[in-house]
Amino acid sequence: MEDPHLFRPLLAPTATSSSSSSSSSGTACADENDADYHNINHLSSNTSITFRLLAVIVVGVISIWANHEASKGFDITIINEAKDSPAGRRFELFYISNDKATRVLLNTSSFAENILYPNTNFSLDSKKQVQHVTLRLTTNTTQRILVSVDTTNKSNDEFVISLSSSVMGDTNIANANHAIVSALQRGMARIWLWDGESRAPPSLIQGLVEYISMLAGFGDAKNYVGGELPEFGHICWDSKDPRVSARFLEFCEVNHKGFIQRLNQGMRQRWDNWTVDDALGMEAKYLCDSYKMLS
Repeated sequence: MEDPHLFRPLLAPTATSSSSSSSSSGTACADENDADYHNINHLSSNTSITFRLLAVIVVGVISIWANHEASKGFDITIINEAKDSPAGRRFELFYISNDKATRVLLNTSSFAENILYPNTNFSLDSKKQVQHVTLRLTTNTTQRILVSVDTTNKSNDEFVISLSSSVMGDTNIANANHAIVSALQRGMARIWLWDGESRAPPSLIQGLVEYISMLAGFGDAKNYVGGELPEFGHICWDSKDPRVSARFLEFCEVNHKGFIQRLNQGMRQRWDNWTVDDALGMEAKYLCDSYKMLS
């Protein structure tokens, strides 16, 4: 009788070995895949954390910037009293519907504020507070007075700028825009100026307003000497023409750096005959005599 064990397949152990090899190979691949998977997860996790940190930083920076800007701003109200006129309709279209009037007010305000209150020199207590500005386009069409400012509010931090609708009389929008920005620059300059509790001479205040407007590009700020000048009294800033006063004030600023800021601060709570002298550090009449000799 033949031994049945002789008919057992000779390749069976090989198959087992192959199966074991396949299992081992599969396990190795799985380990490699797991390693790759964990590496990818780790990278993804790091990226996510970095992104979140950046997002927090960006939000923080934006928040700080927004608070800073808000601290410099003020409320603005725009009133179009001439809305039924052609000038009023153009003002509505070009300056109210797109908030351009608001932007012009903020830009002209910033310019005047930076001239009068350099950030490094003045504390919050010495700075005029502006909380609310109302801009009115009036039905007044006179061209003699394009802009006026009401500073009589009891709280002393709310102001009204009245703008003549004649500024929109020119159908050329570029010309009208120049007239409006020029007028609003004068209006915002007047708002930021102290006035000795309404006791400072109007000619001096108007000269200061014109000086700031000239620096903004609405006039010839450099030509403060030369040409025929009107008759002066003993003080050169007391002129009926604010442009003449402005040129003398710039002459003072050129020769005594910081004069304009000191003069404005000097009018914060008072006005007397020595306020300009104190800001100059000398009697103004001597500088006035020098100015006349150069003109």
